[in-house]
Amino acid sequence: MRDYVVLMKPRVIWLLVLASVAGYVYGAGREPSPVSLAMLVLVGVLSTGGAAAFNHYWERDIDALMSRTANRPLPSGRIKPRNALIFSLALSTAGLVLALYFLGPLPAAMVALGWASYAVAYTVLLKRRSWVNVLVGGLAGNAAFLTGYLMARPLDLTGLLLSFAVYLWIPAHIWSLAYARREDYRRAGVPMLPVVVHEGAAVRIIAAMNIVAASYMALLAVLLGGLYLSALVGLLVAVSVYTSTKALAARDEKSFWVMFKASNPLLAAFLILLMVAP
Repeated sequence: MRDYVVLMKPRVIWLLVLASVAGYVYGAGREPSPVSLAMLVLVGVLSTGGAAAFNHYWERDIDALMSRTANRPLPSGRIKPRNALIFSLALSTAGLVLALYFLGPLPAAMVALGWASYAVAYTVLLKRRSWVNVLVGGLAGNAAFLTGYLMARPLDLTGLLLSFAVYLWIPAHIWSLAYARREDYRRAGVPMLPVVVHEGAAVRIIAAMNIVAASYMALLAVLLGGLYLSALVGLLVAVSVYTSTKALAARDEKSFWVMFKASNPLLAAFLILLMVAP
């Protein structure tokens, strides 16, 4: 069972589930229905876990070529590809059906969009073909937030702007990992940005994207959250700027790995503060 849980990428999908919860709680005026919230979490785990499991299935050949992923359940032979495919489709179907039945048509459409962005656009169509794979697949972040938001209120400018906090975070997060493990991606033939552009340009782009994502969260905090939220998010932005400038100066794998690890708490804290700040 542990290997099937690994297929769901729990260390990745929890942030998308948190984004959907934050969207719902913020949209509901911080008075969410416990039942609706539980169903939202269940749908999020099933749909994002199903998309992640499909990613494992589709990328099992290139995972075997990369030291970071070679011991995953499929390339190591612990799970058969057919079983992984069935598992991924079962989770995904259950998530979409439950979303349509319990969350409503528009949130279910966002669930479907998020699944398609990651499993189809990113994994199948673009991952092995173009460095823009992350930019297109990042729409799964918008979809996650809007799934929850649309459960509480109609789509508006505020919801769209908040969803882009997740979208802008994704490229810097993934590209910082890709830079730290760029030899893996180069060996597997995956055209991530740090593999296809000059090293100096890659460093500048990734560091800039990380600062832009953090600054965007700070701007939203000022516009929508008031002084309390702005001050707390400002501290997070300071950490992001520090890790970015350090990586820009050092240009080594360790610095970009630190940036990668630090970006998770940044988004998580922003989403949590969005739910609890007065």
